Amino acid sequence: MNILLIILGIICISYDATLILLNPGTFWDNVFSFTHIWLALGAYLIFVAIYRIKTKHSFWSVWKRWVKLTVVSLGAMAAIISIINLTLILNPAVVGADEKADHVILLGGGISKDGVLPKSVLNRVEKTAEYLNKNPESICVVTGGTLDWLPYAEAPELKRQLEARGISPDRILVEDQAKDTIQNFQLSCKMLAEYKQTSVQEILETPTAVVTSRFHLRRSERLARRMGFTNIKGIPATCPPVYVLHNYVREICAYVKLNLRILLTGEPKRISNSL
Repeated sequence: MNILLIILGIICISYDATLILLNPGTFWDNVFSFTHIWLALGAYLIFVAIYRIKTKHSFWSVWKRWVKLTVVSLGAMAAIISIINLTLILNPAVVGADEKADHVILLGGGISKDGVLPKSVLNRVEKTAEYLNKNPESICVVTGGTLDWLPYAEAPELKRQLEARGISPDRILVEDQAKDTIQNFQLSCKMLAEYKQTSVQEILETPTAVVTSRFHLRRSERLARRMGFTNIKGIPATCPPVYVLHNYVREICAYVKLNLRILLTGEPKRISNSL
């Protein structure tokens, strides 16, 4: 059992290192990366194994009864909440084969310190280009600003990649200020309204497709509907297998956080014409 814990701990720590190496950021970006949840888990498993070896009894056994009951209860509650949210995440609304969207919003999903888009984001670009080539009347907003501790905005590179795949630049609007998904939708809506010289309300009611990784699609749609988009569906893109476990763990946390935010603060609010 102790050897198994040590092996699992090493695997978790190695997974953290692998994720960082595959998509390197700046020093501070790496320091505050969510991937370190695997480092923490790995360190804990190794600690428990060493404790068991040295003391000859379980780390769990030193806790008082009420602490054990509390931990078990919270753990069971967290598991139930995670399963419910994962079920929702796995069932987004997807654009049908015959459905047309006037607007396509391509969400950024990270960029390296060298200005290179990771494979998961390039997959989003591929899906967007595929849809735009099949629907020549649709226009696209590429959205993604300069994130903390990174030197490059995502949107200009997203546009460049779409152009490399045959999309005319006059069909691509570049929104390079957004810092998160909420701002992605807010600023994209404003940009579309200005481009089409119409109201924000009309943009919110117009058929719109959002392109992002499949794990991120349900939360994106929930945010968009909270903000007033009444006719929005998703175009899912895949991500490399090595990221799947991490992405879904992170997305469960993010989805729970979003629901708590809505419950406690009522945010985000509907996009208004005063934007």
